[in-house]
This record gives sequence, C-alpha cells and structure tokens, in this order.
Amino acid sequence: MLHTTRHSALRLLPLLPVLLAIGTRAHAQTVVTPPASAEGTVAVVPAGPTRSGAPVLIVAVVDTSGNADTAKKALNLAPKALAQTPGYSPVSASDYPSVSAALTKAATKDTDWSYPFTSTDYIKLGKVTKMTRAMTLSVTPAGDGYTAIAELYDTKMGVLTGYGRGTSAAGQTGDDALSSAIADAVRALGQTATIPGIVLAKPSMGGTYVARLSLGTLSGARGGARIEYLGDNGEPIAFGTLFDIAAGEGLATVAPEAAYPDIFVNQRVRLINNPIEKRALPTARQRDEKEFDKFEKNFAVLVGVGTAVYLIAK
Repeated sequence: MLHTTRHSALRLLPLLPVLLAIGTRAHAQTVVTPPASAEGTVAVVPAGPTRSGAPVLIVAVVDTSGNADTAKKALNLAPKALAQTPGYSPVSASDYPSVSAALTKAATKDTDWSYPFTSTDYIKLGKVTKMTRAMTLSVTPAGDGYTAIAELYDTKMGVLTGYGRGTSAAGQTGDDALSSAIADAVRALGQTATIPGIVLAKPSMGGTYVARLSLGTLSGARGGARIEYLGDNGEPIAFGTLFDIAAGEGLATVAPEAAYPDIFVNQRVRLINNPIEKRALPTARQRDEKEFDKFEKNFAVLVGVGTAVYLIAK
C-alpha cells in the first residue's frame, strides 16, 4: 500500500502493490510500501550464522527524487540490511503472510492512515499487524551515489526510537551505491552510545574476578554490555561483561585475570556495545520479580494442598 495527498496508486510489480504519487514539494517523491498480498515475502537469510533479533516491519520506502525503480530496489534491499544488523531482523517468512493479510483486511475497511505517518498511525499499524517495531527508509541521489535515512519506531507508543544515516562509499555507483547507503543507514540503528563510568569497588565473588561499576539502568546501561577498563593513557587494560545491573550500579567481570591487580577504585571505565533491550540480560529487579512470582505460585499451590488435606482429615 502507498498513500499520498493525491491518493493515486500504480501497480508496478505483479507481487508488489506499489503506490506512486507526486508530492506537493518542489521535487517529486516516490513512496513504496511492502506488499499487501499473502504471496509476498520479505524474509532474507543472511550468509553465515543466522542472527535472531527483534522483527521489524518495513512500512514505507521513500525515494525523494521520484524514481519509482529506485524505490522498488530499495524496498528489496531493506530486509537484507535488517537481516545483517545485530539485534534486528525482517519479518520472517512464516509470519509475513499473516501480517500481509492483516494489512489487506485493514485496507478494505478504509483504515485511516497515510504517509507520512503520525504517531497514531504507527500505533494503528502495530495493532493491526501485531508488530512492535516499524521502519521507514528514504533514499536520495547524491552525485553518482546515494544517501539513506532509516527511522525505527515503537508501535506501542508511536515514537521514534532509532535513527540511522548512511552514505554510499566513494567510487560506488548504481545498485552498488544504493545497497551500500541502505546497509550503512540500517546498520547505524544498531549502534549504541559509549557510556563512561568509574569503578566503585572490587567485591569478592568466589573464583570470578569482578568490579562494581557506576553503570546502571539510570545511565542507560543494559546487562550483557561490554566493558573496557581504561589505563592512564585512556587505552583499555582489561575487559569485561556487565551482568548484574541495578538502577545506579552494576557488576562486571574483569578479564584477563592478570589485569585484576591493576583495577582500582575510581578507575575510569567505559561501556561499549550496549545490547538492545530484547537481547539484554535481566536486571536485578527483573530477577527479583521473577523469583517473587515463582514464590507466589508455589505458595498458592502449598496453601491449596494444605487446605485440601485439612478438609479431608476433618
């Protein structure tokens, strides 16, 4: 499906219903959205080990110059870029038919959404497709190459949660340049901030060398992030993984063991490669809540059994 101010549509491919329109701006703009047909698929299996991540629904691809062929190519390239970005994946082949059917059904009911999508549009798309992430992609010719912008939205709240800008490499032209710019933009969605912190303490924890750091959920840290312990010259002297995280602090391992004696309180550290929420280790609060839920269930069972035994004995 594709929506524009003129509400015109053009079927450009047998399996890809594509909406084409001329915008009201100075330059023509072509918007392409994924197929609303059960036989369509956006599933791509990357070379090498298969990565699992949060499935992302591609809801619109925009060519700002009005080139419909480029928009169609970009629509085909976007899932490949998602499949190669850690933490994200395109809609799977098994899920796509139901997602496509849901979009088709919604379209027949004259669902009130159109591109450019508003926050409420993203929420509606999420409810219809049962997808929690949606992505739009825009490409723009730049000399012999391209630039691309990928935007990721949370469909539960209808808000922007990810932004990536990409540019084709120097000397690239045509399809290679387009593919490079899109891959660069989508890959940027997975980039995380480097968060600085310090060592708070060196607690004893069995045979594992650990340090307590000033990195918690309030600073944006997530369990499973990689930690670098910095020397006087600002270069890493040891590494670790943040594995036990609370609001204002977290525990991290220290490797190699030979570097542990050189770790000291107030030493500078930095967090890199922060995992997305879906792939992060549980926080201390999440573990406590899980344990409490387990206790409640077990307690309810024991009370029920005890009551039954009492009534029978009585």
